[in-house]
Amino acid sequence: MNTYSSALEMYDYALKEAPTFDFVGVIESFTEENALVETELFDEQSLKYYGKKNCGMEVSEKEKELFETEYRGGSQGDYSIEMSEKIDNVVESLVNFPETKRAVIMMNNEWWKHQDTDEAKCCRELHFRLTSSEINNTKWKLSCTGIFRAQAVDIMPKNFYFVFNIMEVVREKIIDSIESNIETGSYTHFVTTLVPTRYD
Repeated sequence: MNTYSSALEMYDYALKEAPTFDFVGVIESFTEENALVETELFDEQSLKYYGKKNCGMEVSEKEKELFETEYRGGSQGDYSIEMSEKIDNVVESLVNFPETKRAVIMMNNEWWKHQDTDEAKCCRELHFRLTSSEINNTKWKLSCTGIFRAQAVDIMPKNFYFVFNIMEVVREKIIDSIESNIETGSYTHFVTTLVPTRYD
């Protein structure tokens, strides 16, 4: 499995590899600096907007007008529905059972038929885990694995930053619950079908 120092490094590699199947890689330390990839399609402000929106946080109409476009994801790329509840479920699971294998966010809101474009979410699941850490007197490290049925490389920056944002919300909520620091760990990106753009 390929490992990368940053999301930008994985993104650059994906540009060369697409189109392909079963693309997978690990970003070993998924900090904000390592998760942010600015491109012509996504500048820092738009990435932060989508990160906030898809975490279920409130966004203004002005922000929607400024940043939302159909190509950047539209309804299919909207993961915000019940996201706060999904995040709380993951946090509760990890706080009460640190070694759980059930800390999973499923992106679909209901069973869907293949004709339903809005529910054909590219990101299917996010799996969270706590592992032991001895760095900086920190007991736990939070890592995440994302399962994508498909990924357009030009949309990758939005997904990287979205996953980073969710990881940070989960991490901070766990810290608040256990009153102990949690280190940011790795992010593993699994993609069944990798294509250059949404038009492919």
